[in-house]
Amino acid sequence: MTVETPHGEFIVNDITRKQRRDNYKKVKKVFASQDVEQLHDLADEFSLIAFGNEEKAEKELKGLSALQEDEVLTAIIVAYMGMQQGNDTGD
Repeated sequence: MTVETPHGEFIVNDITRKQRRDNYKKVKKVFASQDVEQLHDLADEFSLIAFGNEEKAEKELKGLSALQEDEVLTAIIVAYMGMQQGNDTGD
């Protein structure tokens, strides 16, 4: 799957319907809470889902600032979940 972001296109691993359903409730809860620590933990989890391992994530996100990396990982989460950017509940 290809995810387009303001910082480029990223080819990420596909996920199954089951993987999406398993993560959906957590994503909605964390996005709605806006808890920064939980958002960072979620982004870290999805970097591994998207790129397969820490080495590949490091390679793909290399050169991005922390803020840019968060924007890319958020775009990846939104794409995986089929949510709309800016709608924290996914509805």
